[in-house]
Amino acid sequence: GIAPMHTWKPDSYSEAPIPSAAVLAAAVLNCALYGIIRFHILASKCLGTKFSSGLLLWFGIGSMLTATPFILVQTNFRRLLAYSSIDHTGIMLVGVGVGGSLGPFGALLHMVYHAIAKPLLFFCAGNVQQKFETAQFRRIGGGVLKVMPVTGVLFLASTLAVTGTPPFSLFQSEFTVLSASLQAQNLWVAGIFVGCVVTIFAGFLHHIGHLNLGSARPGAARSDSDWWRLSPMLLLASLTVLFGVWLPFPLLNLLQQAARIVGGTP
Repeated sequence: GIAPMHTWKPDSYSEAPIPSAAVLAAAVLNCALYGIIRFHILASKCLGTKFSSGLLLWFGIGSMLTATPFILVQTNFRRLLAYSSIDHTGIMLVGVGVGGSLGPFGALLHMVYHAIAKPLLFFCAGNVQQKFETAQFRRIGGGVLKVMPVTGVLFLASTLAVTGTPPFSLFQSEFTVLSASLQAQNLWVAGIFVGCVVTIFAGFLHHIGHLNLGSARPGAARSDSDWWRLSPMLLLASLTVLFGVWLPFPLLNLLQQAARIVGGTP
């Protein structure tokens, strides 16, 4: 899903079954990034860090800039989530490309947190699509929070999480990548990074906020999904909040060791 090789993602995310789309957004994305990180490590050893770091920075910034306008004008919430994944892929590439002690750590942290928050967002979208039989904002109108209270609350919470709002976990990883950019004195990267993140936050808040808080369409019956579907979503939401305020030491230690390998420090 890296721009300009991203064109398959909106179509596949909007047509695939929700569980498959969630796996694509979490596990498959991280597997692809693992291969890119391996390339970065090998290229840095052979050619120095400047070549691969610059390549990842440009592709990362390009992915964020490509995703931002499409998020603002999107009319289908599943395609909206696809462009969000393109943006988050860019954030991870920027973290690795910036380098230093913070960049790779922020990128790896973002991979973990995104793999928790994005499936939650897809599950919420799946519940809404099943209820209203469409993924088009215009056809649903609004009022999801009134018609599906639990799903609506989780939809709003996961939207705030994915857009990097504190106290959710992705705020930590995005702030770490931004700090790494400033530490490396890449002010142009930091400026574009902040601009994209703020713009995407506004776009998501407009789309998902209206979907949940707007007026419900006439005749929409109040009923939510079964608890066996809501329980995994509540678990993911709890992890997203928990990791935003506390990171288990074994996971922290593992990510720090991996970041040292990616960053080329002993």
